[in-house]
Amino acid sequence: MVKKFIIFGEVNKKYLLPFLLAIVQIVNEMVNRYYPEEKKNTILDIYFTSFGIMTIIFMPKILKFDTNETIKEKMSGSGKRKCLYYSALIFLFIIYSAMKSIPQYMRGTFSEKSAEVSNPFTKGAFINIGIEMVFLTTVSIFLLKYKYFRHHVVSMILFIILGNICDYVLHYYSHMFDYGPLMIVIQIISIFTDVIYYYYEKYLLEKLYYPYWEVSFLNGITLFTFATMLFIYVITNKDKENSTVAIVQDFYLYFQKVSPGIIIGKQLLVYIIYFINNSLTILIIYYLNPNFNLIGFHLSKIVQVLIDENNEKFYCIIIFILQLFCLMIYLEIIELNFCDLNKNTKRKINLRGIDDLSGDTGSDSNSALGIGNIDIDQNYYIESLENDPIEKSLEMSRSETSSKSSI
Repeated sequence: MVKKFIIFGEVNKKYLLPFLLAIVQIVNEMVNRYYPEEKKNTILDIYFTSFGIMTIIFMPKILKFDTNETIKEKMSGSGKRKCLYYSALIFLFIIYSAMKSIPQYMRGTFSEKSAEVSNPFTKGAFINIGIEMVFLTTVSIFLLKYKYFRHHVVSMILFIILGNICDYVLHYYSHMFDYGPLMIVIQIISIFTDVIYYYYEKYLLEKLYYPYWEVSFLNGITLFTFATMLFIYVITNKDKENSTVAIVQDFYLYFQKVSPGIIIGKQLLVYIIYFINNSLTILIIYYLNPNFNLIGFHLSKIVQVLIDENNEKFYCIIIFILQLFCLMIYLEIIELNFCDLNKNTKRKINLRGIDDLSGDTGSDSNSALGIGNIDIDQNYYIESLENDPIEKSLEMSRSETSSKSSI
């Protein structure tokens, strides 16, 4: 049999989530660009964005959860400890949102592209996605003790090199200092806060078992509160449409210059897009990990380049494909089946674990009878105590490796 040098990794329907997120972010970019409205209403957009995010609270009614979900929710605890962790989440969400908005204020595009925050990587160089990848890797090692191996490092290095080639061909480096070095520093800080926020959510979900719909709903409430504060400021401004403050002026002129049908259609789109976008994002963090968000960042960035850039963009198509291929290797969706580059993928590690449990011949009597450790999830297993009384023959224990998850 001919050895395949490239094979698919672990096959899972959950891997469709990042690609669906990419589609939603591309749709959002198209709406921002081409929806026919003469003015933007930042406050109204934020309100309907928060409504879309808060709608996830109904997710438990839409999806059916098994017994393990109920157990985890009960284990999440309550009281002062939960309040402390959720307060930290609110703080990080405020910082995260602020750092997404500051670059737009500096470019003078915040009021024009207020919904653009869903994927700021569509604006800027490919190196920003490479920096995000490095930060995601680093933070996950320190915060959640994830392990990375040779195939991760190789694919990450190649991804960053190819991104730099794209930036050079598309002349992004010559525009990096258009808004001064301060903009570059703020963008790097923004990327770091982005990573911290995502992995703090992952920590709440994976280690503390907080329900993802609660975590996400809290973010929606925070955004709704911020929109209300802006709304109070706007309606108490005496100058109204004559105000020199852009957000105040745009709020009043929006209703004067934009027809009701256009307004209703736009806000309905904002609500639907952000409900789907937020739901997919939190589900990716919950079922996979924040690193998979890179798929959405990268694909939507490619679409932006193909729409905006000159003829030189066509030279980058092959590079885009190679970058995506490297990203798939980094996420273990694709494996390189040579030079032991896939020796430490999740799929291979799981197979070795099964082999170790069953023995070399696979004929171990305990294994055949189903006696042994039965995994419930990545943190708990049921241990069979063969010599104990029947009523104590099963014991649920915490996995020794629960604090050392592998990416």
